[in-house]
Amino acid sequence: MPIYEYRCLACHAVFTSFFRTIQEAETTAVVCPRCGGKEVRRRISRVSVHTGASQPTDEQGEEVAEPEKPPVFGRKELQEIMRQREQWRQEVEAGE
Repeated sequence: MPIYEYRCLACHAVFTSFFRTIQEAETTAVVCPRCGGKEVRRRISRVSVHTGASQPTDEQGEEVAEPEKPPVFGRKELQEIMRQREQWRQEVEAGE
């Protein structure tokens, strides 16, 4: 059951609309509740998923360990990778 967020192009109001199915959302003409305008655009909004569980669970409902977070990748890490890549390139050229 999707809930979409819209912005009215006439009065710039932001509002949400609830639909029973995705097909209904695609075929229904959305009207601004504030001014009645028919020129509305769907916005990209945040996604929220509620599972009801406080801990991650597997298919049998048993708690599982938190997945490891991916490492942070920034300028320092990029420079290290570039240094390693250049070193590898020099080794390959020296071996030819």
